[in-house]
Amino acid sequence: MKRFLIKFMEQINKTPIIFGIKVGLMISLFMCVIFFISWWNTPLGTELEKITVTPEKSMLQPVPEETLIPDIEISPVMEKTVVPTETPSLNSSATPTPETICGGPETMYILVTGVESENYIYGLSDAIRVVRVDFVNGKVVVLPLPRDMYVSIPVAVPGVTETYTKGKLNQAYFYGSPGMGYYDAEDHAPGLLAITIGQNFNLPIDQYISVNTRIFRRMVDQIGGVDVYLPDNIYGHYYEEPVLYKEAGYHHLDGKQAEMVARHRTLIGDFGRARNQTILFKAFIKALLTPEGIKGIPGLIEIYQNNVLMDFTPNEISKLLCLITKIDTNNDIVFTEFPQQLLDEGRVYDKVQGSYMYVLFPDHEPVVGLLADFQAGLWP
Repeated sequence: MKRFLIKFMEQINKTPIIFGIKVGLMISLFMCVIFFISWWNTPLGTELEKITVTPEKSMLQPVPEETLIPDIEISPVMEKTVVPTETPSLNSSATPTPETICGGPETMYILVTGVESENYIYGLSDAIRVVRVDFVNGKVVVLPLPRDMYVSIPVAVPGVTETYTKGKLNQAYFYGSPGMGYYDAEDHAPGLLAITIGQNFNLPIDQYISVNTRIFRRMVDQIGGVDVYLPDNIYGHYYEEPVLYKEAGYHHLDGKQAEMVARHRTLIGDFGRARNQTILFKAFIKALLTPEGIKGIPGLIEIYQNNVLMDFTPNEISKLLCLITKIDTNNDIVFTEFPQQLLDEGRVYDKVQGSYMYVLFPDHEPVVGLLADFQAGLWP
């Protein structure tokens, strides 16, 4: 050891500059590795608060003549119910962890929202989807949640302890936005919407991604537009009368036209609009896989980096991309519809607007049961 140290010191004395360069490169390489590992596992946005809750039946009961924030009469505080983790018996045999594709988790639940706004300071989430990604069986299921569902929304009104108000599901995103001030956690609008879904329907959310209307237009234009078949005429509601925007049939849509199709629901309702949004989403994926779409991927990445709200880490994104390459995108990506028979149409009075608003009352037990099957991979 002593002889090694002597030779080592002699080498330093002979070539101090070269030795210094080598040491500097080694330190730089080490720091780059540390930085990459840290970046690889760092969320690209604010993480969702992880809260495990069970729904209360009373949360979905309609309240006649109820008002919305800010004129609402605050209801009693409803405590969050945490589901305890059972301690496994020492005599029970451990269930082996199933092997997953691409090293992903067994399942991942992603909240995808399309925001009716040019920015993220305010805005209603007019498109709400929960995506179940199954890394065990290689399957992706996209479930739309009707934006007009009447739900309990946890809010923290300034000067009042946490309580609940009633409103449409898309209003949960609005109340959580930074400009409203009813939810001061760092995950803001996506966080409040995720908590609302979890507490009303016992449906967990792991990650989120939010896209506003301006970015949606840019994304469609970036890949050269989309080709769609519209099963129904698309109408815009202008000056009290429906005006034909696009006839039923085949169309090539640019970003602005795709946005209009995604937003219009005149005469086809929210369910018709949800179907059109699914058509657009499928067309976007198909266009993305064409040569022109592939050329636009670098531009899409730039759009995502600067304008899309999400809390994925680069590591999680790489696992999702890996999964897509290993499944049949035609058969293993399933777009389902929310059963209309589990919803009752109605109206509640909104004193803020001074009028009645259209809502959908969920049949609580069947909805929670259906979403339990969704989580278990039994439906659809």
